[in-house]
Amino acid sequence: MHKVIVVTAAGRRKYLELLKHYILNEDSIDAWHLWENCRNDADRAYLYELERSSTKVSIITMPGSDGTNRSVNRFYVKCRDPNAFYIKMDDDIVYISQGFGRRLYEKALNEKEKFSWWSPLVINNALCTWLLKYHGFIHIGNALSAQAGCVFGWRSPEFSQALHELFLQAASEGHLSPFRVPDFEVSLSRFSINCIGFFGDFVARFTEAEFCPPHVDDEEWISAVLPSRSGKPGRILGDILVSHFSYFTQERGLLASDILEKYYRLAGLSMDPSYGYLSKESLKVGLRRWLLNRLLGGEQKPDIRLMGPHGDLVGKQSKTSALILKSSADDGFDPANAALLMDE
Repeated sequence: MHKVIVVTAAGRRKYLELLKHYILNEDSIDAWHLWENCRNDADRAYLYELERSSTKVSIITMPGSDGTNRSVNRFYVKCRDPNAFYIKMDDDIVYISQGFGRRLYEKALNEKEKFSWWSPLVINNALCTWLLKYHGFIHIGNALSAQAGCVFGWRSPEFSQALHELFLQAASEGHLSPFRVPDFEVSLSRFSINCIGFFGDFVARFTEAEFCPPHVDDEEWISAVLPSRSGKPGRILGDILVSHFSYFTQERGLLASDILEKYYRLAGLSMDPSYGYLSKESLKVGLRRWLLNRLLGGEQKPDIRLMGPHGDLVGKQSKTSALILKSSADDGFDPANAALLMDE
């Protein structure tokens, strides 16, 4: 038996407060290692508060960590215990299915020599959303791409909100079977590693520079380069579910909605209202973000609905776009003036 250790590059209190609920109440997770990579002192202080609150929590530090993604690469050297199964989990995982750690570990153990990493089916992960469209009981009318940078599955805050709304409704009703798909291999393709498991003895086979060099994008390297060099692809386990809140491309739009608060309620918790606070965004940055979404995604609105057992559609089409655009206007950015602003 291996120890099941969750590792999280931490982090942001507004998300960790919710993730803590799941990790500390999940008996199948033996330890939670927080990789201290905070961007501000308040979040850093919260990490140490978490460590004091539970013997399950340990803070892992690395000299020179500055809160950037590149700082994360150097922490993987701490995942070399041959008796451990590690689950790297983003700090904004907002839902974990019951028995998650045990189920992910047991399925990985049965396939230990075949794959380099294992991921659950992640709600709001571009490739996983593509799988839901073609192999689950979710109708998605938008033109998804089987790429990690899909304009809908990765970039669009409107699309991600619609997907979260559908999942939250299904989870609150205990009806998650439409979100399950068969298991799939991932090979020669980048995969967003929002939540992946791997064995410590696999990491130990490589030098630090081989497993995740300091200068690379860790997602591209671990999900695609390393499997291609080791001859062991990745694996998505389609009947184990977690939910990922947002990519940076989606975060402002989602925080302007009530999605995070709904995930807190799903967990039986109350959310601190300040967690939905949005810092002011410059007109130029807001315009660039809006134009990119519009140019790449066109004017398609999210078209996501549950399907019945015979392929019939259930429920109404999502109507989230107006909410996202309203949040942009509230920030001082009016999409209606986009063409005028481009000339300035």
